[in-house]
Amino acid sequence: MPAKYEFTMIWILLLVLNGLLNAQIIDTTSTDTSTASSDDQIAIQLNTFVESSEVPLNRKVKYHVELSWIGELSRFRIEPMEQPILTNLLLEGSGSSNKLEPLAEGGFRAVKTITYQFKPVEMGMAYVDGIIIQYADMVTGAQDELQAQRVMIEIVDPLPDGGGGGVKAVIYVVLLIIFFGSCAYFLARYINKRKMNAEAPPQDICLAQEYLTRISQDVDPKSTNLSEMTSRLSIIFREYLSRDFHLAAREASSQEIIEQLEIKQFDETDLTKMKGLFEKFDLIKFAREQVNPAEFSNIYGTIEAFLLKQIQNWQAEQELNKKEA
Repeated sequence: MPAKYEFTMIWILLLVLNGLLNAQIIDTTSTDTSTASSDDQIAIQLNTFVESSEVPLNRKVKYHVELSWIGELSRFRIEPMEQPILTNLLLEGSGSSNKLEPLAEGGFRAVKTITYQFKPVEMGMAYVDGIIIQYADMVTGAQDELQAQRVMIEIVDPLPDGGGGGVKAVIYVVLLIIFFGSCAYFLARYINKRKMNAEAPPQDICLAQEYLTRISQDVDPKSTNLSEMTSRLSIIFREYLSRDFHLAAREASSQEIIEQLEIKQFDETDLTKMKGLFEKFDLIKFAREQVNPAEFSNIYGTIEAFLLKQIQNWQAEQELNKKEA
């Protein structure tokens, strides 16, 4: 009996161990199936940043758009991006790169980086508006988009160029002496010229021609930042109205400028065009409306036609004065 009892106990223990081994095999298979299922949906991450939040006026702003996911680079198709909307910045160039980063647990992380280089326009705050990136999963066929927030950069005082040294210091001092000497010379000439011309009658100058030339030099219709070019047009045109028509146009609101033109009995056709022009300026400035090439061409053409008309009026007046003399 004892031998039979021991054999029975051994048989029971073997059955229990066999059951435990089967349970372990079932659990392992379940884990592998879950991992395979999760591989069909891979998270894609978007990260946008600038290399520095404070950039000197004579340095470049570098803005990076980084997309990453676990797996192969070919897993996602990134749709072409539109140029970011910029404030106080001009686009100078862009580029992209792809790389695979090995992971500690095995596999790779795919990283796609798009880099933009911007040139600051003036000191103060600059902004890169939020971007939207559309992508498609080449395995599941799913399509979606990612959004990034607006990025703010402070444009500070420019940095001095050069690195120093004895020779450079001497050259710097010599250049300063030449600069201040030249300033003193031209200042003396300017004072003498003013004294000589103090009683001379003022020369007739066509301000419209002067500002038409200035616009052609300072405003680039082919610029990639037409909002900035429109802002320059507004400033120059306000300055012209202030000088030629004796208006308080530089700091006045658009409505105040129109009211001043009405008081001066401005031509009705020109007045209508000026109302539309300044309404467009306000939309671009306060509503941050993006300017497309067609709209910019219309704004530029309106101001150009107005200045050309003033030049013709001025020339006709000069001819009439000659005949009367």
